[in-house]
Amino acid sequence: MTQTLIILHTNDIHGNVEGLARIATLVAQVKAEDPDTPVFYFDCGDVEEPSSRLSNVTKGTAMHRLLNAAGCDAAVAGNGAWLRYGPQVLAEHGAAARYPLLAANLRTHAGDPLAGVQPAVLLQAGSLRLGVIGVTTDMPEYTAFFNLQAVPTAPLVRELAAALRQDGADAVVVLSHLGLAADRELAADLQEDVVAILGGHSHDLLPEGERIGRVFVAQAGQYAGHVGRLDLAWDDEQAMVTAAAALPVPETMPPSATVLAEAQAIEAAGVQFLAEIIGELAESLDFATDRECAAGNLMADVLQERMGGQVAVTTGGHAFIGPLPGGPVSRGALWEVCTSTANPAVVTMTGAQLAALVAKGLDLTFAAERPHTLRGNARGLIHLSGATVRGGQLLVGGEPVEPGREYLVAGSDWEFESYGGYVERAWDLRPRYEVPTILREALEEYLATHRPVRVQMGRLG
Repeated sequence: MTQTLIILHTNDIHGNVEGLARIATLVAQVKAEDPDTPVFYFDCGDVEEPSSRLSNVTKGTAMHRLLNAAGCDAAVAGNGAWLRYGPQVLAEHGAAARYPLLAANLRTHAGDPLAGVQPAVLLQAGSLRLGVIGVTTDMPEYTAFFNLQAVPTAPLVRELAAALRQDGADAVVVLSHLGLAADRELAADLQEDVVAILGGHSHDLLPEGERIGRVFVAQAGQYAGHVGRLDLAWDDEQAMVTAAAALPVPETMPPSATVLAEAQAIEAAGVQFLAEIIGELAESLDFATDRECAAGNLMADVLQERMGGQVAVTTGGHAFIGPLPGGPVSRGALWEVCTSTANPAVVTMTGAQLAALVAKGLDLTFAAERPHTLRGNARGLIHLSGATVRGGQLLVGGEPVEPGREYLVAGSDWEFESYGGYVERAWDLRPRYEVPTILREALEEYLATHRPVRVQMGRLG
């Protein structure tokens, strides 16, 4: 007798609450169409998003509560949350999730699984037992930053698949947040080990999926625009994918009342927390990306004091996305305009390196760029504390910077790692980071101890 199973999958929802609510409706519709056929709903990572308010104020935890409401059966941890908030946030996500949160290949430096996640799970679907393994992108620069390690994926999945089959799994699928190119390579390596790889991270939409030998690879686009569907058949000897599709999620689809109610409950619980007054500004903080602004200067002051630098540098459009009015400042108002998840840092660099960093940061063309990392916001100019620019010359403590001298410079990983675009990898900087503190938290503490806050202008001449 043949057993059939429907697998629905999403990826890279990135904080789209309304979209997830519509996905929940679609999932419920598929289940209602054939109540005798088991249906699993899996998410393939990056449901969180720092530029989405509900996700940001909960460091992504809210989105896992919404996946609960949407009927998620298992999910793989994407890179978005641990990359921005540190790997310790996965413990909060795992505690909130009523489904297994998976990440087999990402480990502590000692080789232990990260708190909040597990490598794999065995699920029952009628007479079919389905093994599910989760793997996520390792991003070497960041794993080193957080003192993590990534286990080679193909041998690990092969080992886990064998263990799942020994425990009774009839078929094994992989939930991947590696990206399509890596999924294709993995499929070629796992011909005898898994039936399908459901992917994310690269935001690809595969309308009918694709077969790589005996392994089916699928991915459902981005931002809750589609739900992937696989029909799986099991004949008591082998499982195979018999059909695949990417189901559109139209904006006219009614959102799930259950998901929206959960979102409202999360919002309500945070009202008092966000309404708390955490500080006071003597004057309004203006914000701009093409000139010096008070918001950028304030963050530079925060970093210099916190990290003990002779100088501090911060990118205006990375530290803030908007202004703040003068007077009392609520936590919610701050969190609306300070969405950065960068970590405070301090590093020793030469005067020549510092001058090059500042020159790059004051280039108007470079400042106008809108990198994907900043979700389409402009970089903005570099801002300084403990230093000024006069007539195109960088001054530290009122004196011209000395190219051969070493300076202790405060900033964040955005300014000090090569992915920000301000430093050269060849400089081999070794910043000291304050993890898991993020810029917003550092600024909140500063506001609490400096009342009212005054910001000096005129630093960029």
